[in-house]
Amino acid sequence: MAAITTTKVVLTAGNFAAKHKKKIAIGVVASFLVATMGLVMMTGSDFEVEVGTAKVNEATLAHRPVVEEMAEKFGIPEYVDVILAIIMTETGGDDLDVMQSSESLGLPPGTITDPNYSIEVGVSHFAEVIQSARKMGLDFWTPVQAYNYGGGFNNYVEKNGKKYSFELASSFAQEQSGGTKVDYSNPVADFNGNWRYKYGNMYYVNLIQSYLSTPNGAGGDIGNADASPLGMQDYQSLMNEVQKYNGWAYVWGGSKPGVGFDCSGLTQWAYGLLGYKLPRTAAEQHQSAVAISDPQPGDLIFFKGTNPDRPANSVTHVGIYVDENRMYDASSSGVGYHTWSSGYWKEHLAGFGRVAK
Repeated sequence: MAAITTTKVVLTAGNFAAKHKKKIAIGVVASFLVATMGLVMMTGSDFEVEVGTAKVNEATLAHRPVVEEMAEKFGIPEYVDVILAIIMTETGGDDLDVMQSSESLGLPPGTITDPNYSIEVGVSHFAEVIQSARKMGLDFWTPVQAYNYGGGFNNYVEKNGKKYSFELASSFAQEQSGGTKVDYSNPVADFNGNWRYKYGNMYYVNLIQSYLSTPNGAGGDIGNADASPLGMQDYQSLMNEVQKYNGWAYVWGGSKPGVGFDCSGLTQWAYGLLGYKLPRTAAEQHQSAVAISDPQPGDLIFFKGTNPDRPANSVTHVGIYVDENRMYDASSSGVGYHTWSSGYWKEHLAGFGRVAK
């Protein structure tokens, strides 16, 4: 039976490759055209999220035409760049079974021998997981993790708040593995001690997000890095870190990636990676910073009176100063770039501070 099934896969793959020969040829050209394109995902109240262009190698980007067609065919066009990030994560685009799709057909790994058929099978499977998540009222990222874990993760998230978190991904893997841990040397796991549970990859969403630029051209536009008092390299490292969490929801009391971030939790975490020991709250960070009147990229920007439960003059919010108009912070509208020089934030501006070791 296995031999017959494998033959069918190869024949189908051959037919698919012939059908898409032209698309394969233009793939490399397309890779240069999409480098500056972004994708805004708007697919319903429970699935609204912004994702930037996939930051992947040329081998992966060459598959974009077929990815776009299959995503359209199976009703998930908003996930095109995520699918490219999946390909990058799974194989780097340089493998016959580029989406590692064989197992979703019940076949041994590597059975599929045509990249385009791998994409068709992989996107079809991914679409099933997404449709299931949508019916359950889950968020955008849960089915991404479920692509790695299997559809059971959708059911798990439905019973535990209906929204993806690294904590849920970890606890699911812990249950499935019986708590067995293995070493995992990958930068996305640095914050957690470089280990994972021996079931799937609990960092899968983190890996996918690492291959996605921030939306609306935000990625890379970090102001004048040369002017930063942190030094250009440290400031770039700071912004590279916080931009990993672009679009994440605000989490009261959150101070690490596995939980999420509030305003001072984000700054404490990011500056801490550079060796700056900031205290925990916005008010405490305001007290510990050196007050300045001419802020530069990488300085802190403070606000007062944003919490009705605190005195009007108390500092209640902090962000990272980027330029004369923008800051990067965790607020009620989520983690990301926000305008501080007008409107609500300008009305509550409390001043600027420079961090010191």
